[in-house]
Amino acid sequence: VVLMKNNIGYLCVSGGQLQTAPSVTKDCDWKVTSAGFMMFSFENAKNGGFMKATDSNIVIGPAGNDSVFEVKFNPNGSVSFQSTVSNVFVGIKDPEMFLEMA
Repeated sequence: VVLMKNNIGYLCVSGGQLQTAPSVTKDCDWKVTSAGFMMFSFENAKNGGFMKATDSNIVIGPAGNDSVFEVKFNPNGSVSFQSTVSNVFVGIKDPEMFLEMA
């Protein structure tokens, strides 16, 4: 289980939607599953929904082809996760994520 943090805050699920929080709660824990070489899916450990890509956003829902993300490494040591079905990145306006063990 990992935590994902960017300059805005920790990625969490609240009210069935992906949001950021200034500090860690149980809604911020993510189960990471390998979906192929350098590809992952993210399931919220408390709420059970998966991150899914639409044409312009990341939503929470059941697993599918739209819940697979490719990792990209950034020069500052952060990582970004881009959808394999659209150009959307995980991160709510800031795709540069730092991962922490939960």
